Parts: sequence; C-alpha cells; structure tokens
Amino acid sequence: MSAPSGHRTAAPASLAASYGPVEAAQLVALSLMWGMSFLFVELALAELGPVWIVAGRTSVGGLVLLAILLLRGRRLPNTFSLWGRLLVLGMINNAAPWTLLAWAQRTLPSGLTGLLMAIVPTSTLLVSAAVGLERITPRRVIGLVLALGGVASIVAGDLEQPGRVVAVLAVVAATLLYALGAVFAKSRVSGSAPPLVLATGQVLTAAAVTIPLAWVVEGGGPGLRSLSLIPVGSIVLLGTFGTGLAFLVFYSLVAKVGATNATLTTYLIPVVAVLAGVLFLDERLAATAVIGGVLILIGIWLAQRAPRPRSRPRGDSVPGPTS
Repeated sequence: MSAPSGHRTAAPASLAASYGPVEAAQLVALSLMWGMSFLFVELALAELGPVWIVAGRTSVGGLVLLAILLLRGRRLPNTFSLWGRLLVLGMINNAAPWTLLAWAQRTLPSGLTGLLMAIVPTSTLLVSAAVGLERITPRRVIGLVLALGGVASIVAGDLEQPGRVVAVLAVVAATLLYALGAVFAKSRVSGSAPPLVLATGQVLTAAAVTIPLAWVVEGGGPGLRSLSLIPVGSIVLLGTFGTGLAFLVFYSLVAKVGATNATLTTYLIPVVAVLAGVLFLDERLAATAVIGGVLILIGIWLAQRAPRPRSRPRGDSVPGPTS
C-alpha cells in the first residue's frame, strides 16, 4: 500500500456526511489493494530477492502512473530541483521501506508484517512532533504507549528467535522511513505540482535507483524466462494495483471525503493482510500477535484523535505509504 505523502486537503465536517456507497466502495477497494500487497510480496519472494521485487513493483507502478498522467493531459516535472526532491522522497518513502519490508517478509508471515505496519500513523506522529509539526497531548501519549506496547507484545513471542526480532525491527524502521517521508513531503514537496504528478515522479525515481541496485546487490537480473507464473503475476499485480492504481483511487477518495476520513484505511489494511495470509498462505497468528494487533489499533485510534481546533482548520495531510 502506498499513499502519497504531504497532500493537503480540507477535512470534511463529519464522517457520516462524507461516506456514501461510492466512497465506501472506494475505501474497501483501496484497503484491498494495499492490504493484498503483503501477499503478493510473499509470493514473489519464492523466486525473487527483496530488491528485485521493489525494482519490479516500482517499474510497473511507475508505468501505470505515467499512463494515467498522460491520459489526463498532465506532464512530468520539468525542473532539476523538483526531480532532486522527488528522488529523495522516492528513496525514503518507497525504495528503502519497501526493501526493508520485503526483506522482513523472508522471516515474518505476510499477515504479521501487515499488522505491524499499522503503527505508521504513530511513527509519523512521533517524527512530526520531533520537528515541531504536531503536538503531543495526554490522549496521544496513551495512544502511543498502547501502540508501542502492541509491538512489544508481538516481539515477546519471538524473543527466542533473534532473526524474527530483527525482522520486526526492520518493519519498525520502515514505518519510521515512511514518517520521515511524510514530513519531507509536507515541507519540501507538497504543492510543487499536482499530487498525481508528484506521485508519478516519486515512483519513477525509485525505479531508476532500485533497478541498478538490484543488479549489483542481488546479481544479474531475475532471468524472466526462468521465472514461474506466480512470482511474475505477483509483481504485475503488486505494481499495477498496490503501487499504481491505488494512487488514483486514493486521490479520488481524498477529494470526496478528505484526508482525515481517508485514513480509515489504516484500520482496514492490517485486517486484509491478516485474512489474505490465513486464506491463501495458511498462516496463523500467535495469541501474542493478536493481542498486540488489537493494542496497536486502539493506540492508533487514540493517537489520531487530536483536539478539535477552535477555528476551522486549513487542511490536513495524508500519511505516507503503508505497504
């Protein structure tokens, strides 16, 4: 799942007034596309290394976004300065965290990885507070403590397996990179061009970096002729939906219900990831992981419930990608 960072839009007055049947269908579709991404990565790992998976998904996703961009009559950024900032954003918001997640899924079940990724909003809140963009309230402190307690509960079941603990820490590091990406986008990228233009440039720069990196790190290319249908199909689906078309649905949803209400995907994506792992990969979560997941979701709910401002807000920002 991969939401663009830093897009700003006016928040709607209420959730009930914003979500109709069409918007609800878009929310479910978006959650499915991002939640199923963990399954596609798991299937691709059977024959591809983590960096090649990221190179594949960003290449396919970048081409899909470019096609959408051209069909809408838009153009790519035309300044070196903006391309440079998009390169940084593509690295910290796409290439690096997606590589960490794919590497972690070599050890962790796909559903557990998706469950851990639910802490992205809390990581974003922590980084935003550290740079002065958000303030920490008592309610948010309780939410953060619960979310971190959820992660601790998940790790507690794996203390005798150091490799799994390191994988969990890699996922947490990915959430912090998403948080840094969100802050960077908000301060240096947002408003420089239409959101779809920024998203396309961001994913294309990530592809331009990860393709040669995969060649160096994981060796001479995946050998497309020798790959079986499932890994190839997984990369195509991951790039087309989880990295490409999801952006289009996301922008449409934000335009209709606002960025705040669109963050309901935060609660649905882990559910989709866990169910996909159970249904298609026969994964099972330990009791400590289930308890940890519940604590994380409650913590997110508390941490995101910021005090309502007395004056009407100018807007809010969309969190960074979560898969």
